[in-house]
Amino acid sequence: MRNVKWFISFIFVLFAVASIDTNTVQANQPITVVFDGEVLAFDVPPAIINGRTMVPMRVIFEAHGAGVYWDEYSYTVTAILWNGFVAVRINDYLININGTRYLMDVAPIIIGGRTLVPARFVSEALGSEVIWDEVSRTVFITSAPFETNTTLEDEWDDWVLDEWDWIEWPQI
Repeated sequence: MRNVKWFISFIFVLFAVASIDTNTVQANQPITVVFDGEVLAFDVPPAIINGRTMVPMRVIFEAHGAGVYWDEYSYTVTAILWNGFVAVRINDYLININGTRYLMDVAPIIIGGRTLVPARFVSEALGSEVIWDEVSRTVFITSAPFETNTTLEDEWDDWVLDEWDWIEWPQI
């Protein structure tokens, strides 16, 4: 009788172990974000929400070299880069990239005092390449190459010339 109880217990444990869902175990593994080969540190961890990997916006944008600004009245976060800007509003599915609005499938949210945005969408908006590794739960972001032959001043000079070339300057 004792051997039968032991055998039944063994079979029960075997079925219990076999029925563990690897996706559940994997879902408890933290998400890592690697930007240009460096692991980024977050005070609020990235999370998967509605099937999208959401990351704290400030860390991602500052890694891209952007200045990040928060407008508490409109609940808008704006990142300004050398070649443009990206603005998102909390709970709004629209993102403004250099004056053009695009629709995201997940809206930015606030968790733990941080604005979380979809890692792929905002990184690709900044020209970066994004790869998701399901097995290691890692987001790999490779930034777009910076055009070293063009400076912000060159861009400004070109814009000023384009905007003002219609003016008929007086002959002196």
